[in-house]
Amino acid sequence: MMCVNAYTLVVDEDTVYLIRFQTIGLFMVNMIKLLIVWLMFVTSGTVYASKERSIEQIQQDNNAARTLQDLTNSIDTLIDDKRADCEKAIGYSPFCSCILESLPIGWTFSNYVAITTKTKDENGFKEMDKELQEAYEKVIPIRDKCVIQINSK
Repeated sequence: MMCVNAYTLVVDEDTVYLIRFQTIGLFMVNMIKLLIVWLMFVTSGTVYASKERSIEQIQQDNNAARTLQDLTNSIDTLIDDKRADCEKAIGYSPFCSCILESLPIGWTFSNYVAITTKTKDENGFKEMDKELQEAYEKVIPIRDKCVIQINSK
């Protein structure tokens, strides 16, 4: 079982910060994507219009913008793959949407299936680090919430 953390870059003047979001759902991913779009705007030079920039600074800004675009594309691919796997297996979009809104971003749909169908021992829960265990513990309540939500309609 593997958990992939989500990362985003924050650019402040000449400093680039890498921020890690531990186990985030789809809502937080959309917020990160919004931040990425904003950062692309900042690094495009629009905010720096009042400053003179060297060719090197322009190239660095362009590289940062490409990195941010790559990150956005990676997030989109991760979400699309997870949604496709859920819809192939479950075949019910409202349930998949509910699961994807809350499921930690690092969990694939296969991880979701393993967590909901196998025991903690079978999944190696004791060998996981604390952060991964915390993410693991969120999955069953998410599933239960979505089942209740879908059945109440």
